[in-house]
Amino acid sequence: MRKISLLIAILCVFYNGQTQQVTKEFNRLLVDDDFTRIEGKWSQLSNADNLFLATTGGFETWRRNEKTGFFIFPDKAQECSVFEMQVTFTFSSKGGSNQSAGLVMQAQADGSGALSIEINRKKQLRIRRAYANQFLPIGATGEGWIKVKKILPNGQNRILVKTYDKIYDIYVNGEYIKSFTEIEYSKGNIGLFVGPASKVVFNQLTVKTDDDHAAQETSTTPIDEQKALNQVIIKLKETINKKEKRIAELEAQVRTQPVAGSKSDTGMQRQLGEAMRKSAMLESQLAALKSENEQLKTTVARLEGFKKTITESENGDVIINLTTLNQRLKDQIELLQASLRNAEKQNATLTTEKAEVQRKLTASITENERLTNENLELKVKAIEKDSAIASLLERLEKSEAELKDCSKKVKKSKKKVSDEIEEPKKPKKKKRTDDVPLFDE
Repeated sequence: MRKISLLIAILCVFYNGQTQQVTKEFNRLLVDDDFTRIEGKWSQLSNADNLFLATTGGFETWRRNEKTGFFIFPDKAQECSVFEMQVTFTFSSKGGSNQSAGLVMQAQADGSGALSIEINRKKQLRIRRAYANQFLPIGATGEGWIKVKKILPNGQNRILVKTYDKIYDIYVNGEYIKSFTEIEYSKGNIGLFVGPASKVVFNQLTVKTDDDHAAQETSTTPIDEQKALNQVIIKLKETINKKEKRIAELEAQVRTQPVAGSKSDTGMQRQLGEAMRKSAMLESQLAALKSENEQLKTTVARLEGFKKTITESENGDVIINLTTLNQRLKDQIELLQASLRNAEKQNATLTTEKAEVQRKLTASITENERLTNENLELKVKAIEKDSAIASLLERLEKSEAELKDCSKKVKKSKKKVSDEIEEPKKPKKKKRTDDVPLFDE
């Protein structure tokens, strides 16, 4: 299975078209979400890098990380293969011009890959393929941005993608932009994309399919790789025919160019020089187209060889069994992911309870410290009082001793004074003069 996936990745060819390639009608609605109620639909677990908020205007997302973007998937995985997906969103007017947002398609359950389409406020579009924790631009060089005049930097933007048989048509704000082909991912989950340092409000998400695939989007039927390869080969052959026709036109133009010769007229010489420069340019274009044509022929030959190897391989049953096993493993992974999401929700609840307990514990510790300080203050005051009482008792004992000494001294002084004082003598009795006459007769 790994070898087959590697071969598919190596033989992956991206076809850029100038007109719409998907003509399929999509009339069966699978998803219609205006984000007025996101509880149970979209995760609201915020962290240092992401902030999610349900508002009256839609699903507000803020990617604080300035280096990488972020995939947002619904709580209930929605896996699609043939569909028309449209997302409507608005950039924050206070953010920078590098803000970007869009949608995610064909996201594999095991995290091995996905496709993302995003636009930014610089009126640019980018298509990328996520693989092994890396982003590879599709249909462009460098960082992968291409100019699209229809993008509204401060208004509401709408990205629409139609896909059928691994061919994708992209529309921005109602205008067709380009087409491309991706043959590795035939089916996967859908979601939203928020670029680095971007604040975006998602307003609407709709997904439609056709009648033939409406019941198959939830089934576990193996993917028809051979049909997809046939479609890619047909498209590549059409491209080769167009290139060969253009080569023939260029060769005819080169043959009809005037031959250089000696001209006396200055105007004719100027025309001759211009014709020679044009002839050189056409020859250069012809060489480039021939080289590209040879590369396309080599790619078609490889795809046909790969198709033949798959169809004629003696291990075809093994491949089918491995595909079935892979689907069962994907189902198990989805169950595990659901369990993980439930565990994350329980963990969030426990974290909240832990924070509440921590708050109460902190309050208890603060109260305990206050009571401890009061107890220490009371003990200090008690010690001070005990010291004062001991000092008073000591002074009282000294006073009592001094009082006893004073009492003894007072008694001794009283006795000595009493001994020194004599009893007063009684006065002598005078004779009565009553019998003596006062006058002599």
